[in-house]
Amino acid sequence: IGTFNTGLIYAQILQQEGVRFDLTKFGWVGKASSDARAMVLSTNSGLKNFDDLLAAKDEVLFAASGIGSANYTETKMLASGLDLKIKMIAGYNGNEGEMAMMRGEVVGQIASSESLAGFVNSGSGFYALAIGGTMQPQAISYAKTDKGRAIVNLIDANSNLGRLTATPPGVAPEVLEALRDGYMAVMEDPQFLADAAKLGLSIDPARGDKVEGLVKAALEQSPETVTIISNALDVEIPTIKVSTAILSLEDGNKAVGFMSGDALVVGSVSGSRTAVMVNGAEASRKDLAVGMMCDIEYDPNADGNEFKTLTCTAAVAAAAAPAAAGGVVTVSSTITALEDDNKVVGFRAKDMDMKGSVSGKRTKVMLNGAEAKRDHLAVGMNCDMTYDESDDSHEFSMLACKN
Repeated sequence: IGTFNTGLIYAQILQQEGVRFDLTKFGWVGKASSDARAMVLSTNSGLKNFDDLLAAKDEVLFAASGIGSANYTETKMLASGLDLKIKMIAGYNGNEGEMAMMRGEVVGQIASSESLAGFVNSGSGFYALAIGGTMQPQAISYAKTDKGRAIVNLIDANSNLGRLTATPPGVAPEVLEALRDGYMAVMEDPQFLADAAKLGLSIDPARGDKVEGLVKAALEQSPETVTIISNALDVEIPTIKVSTAILSLEDGNKAVGFMSGDALVVGSVSGSRTAVMVNGAEASRKDLAVGMMCDIEYDPNADGNEFKTLTCTAAVAAAAAPAAAGGVVTVSSTITALEDDNKVVGFRAKDMDMKGSVSGKRTKVMLNGAEAKRDHLAVGMNCDMTYDESDDSHEFSMLACKN
């Protein structure tokens, strides 16, 4: 069982050398907190606030731990997004960054606001900027471009994944569930919470099934966001990997619509260069169908976002057969369309396009194992849908979805 630095999320998005793992394959046990990021400047730096740093004419030095760590990656990204003249000095681990600030070797660093609280409270430094949380000023107010806003929002989103704990891939489901139950029992234990409070550690836990969805969402970014990250870190733009549903097919199945992060993307299937698999067997693009769930790898640099691989399975599978014709059924399907403020949900069942209705009172909506509202639904989500076939509106009694 291990605890990971969220810098691994950026490393996997960019397929950096040495990444020989897939974070989506780990068994996520839970997370203990949210780590709102902050920029701290030393009181002996000559800088009085973030505006002073923004106006600096000469390059200033910032501390970071290893190359590829969260604070190294996020500092470089923020410097690019907000046009800051910052040079990174890697190799400061633990509180060595704070010591370097006191010695005048560097002027600042970016880390979780909580981890820097002792340094600030001692009078050796001050919070100059916050990314997430309630502290002011917020970085988003300084982001004047789409690039800057995308970087700040991505760092903010990943700050919600603080103190991650996971098992290796392949742990038996019943064992993983027991670990999740035990983990959450600790997170709610009064003595544990009291000890954390004494140490000044905030606890904002989430169970592993929710964390699994958050990690997946963090890894699946739009082509635009991946380009921004790549350019900020000065690395080659990689292929992009997503797990998503086929939302549309055009031009003899050569053009495939799907979701990559929060962007609707159309990719192209090459008859000679794209490897297509359906239900574990080699296939061709003519075997593709709207609603199939696919693991997709595509090249955002190629014309038409050409696919490298398309590994698909049929998206519809009956999870519970009706007791009688016209009875209650449960099917697994992707959401193919949303209408009328998410009151009407498009899906596929029995090889047909269908629509169901979501009642604000009678439909129970779950997202990544937690109660949710229909406002949280999105095209491309995979859901277990329970409804009565005899009801013409196909009103759902349950929608249990994962993003």
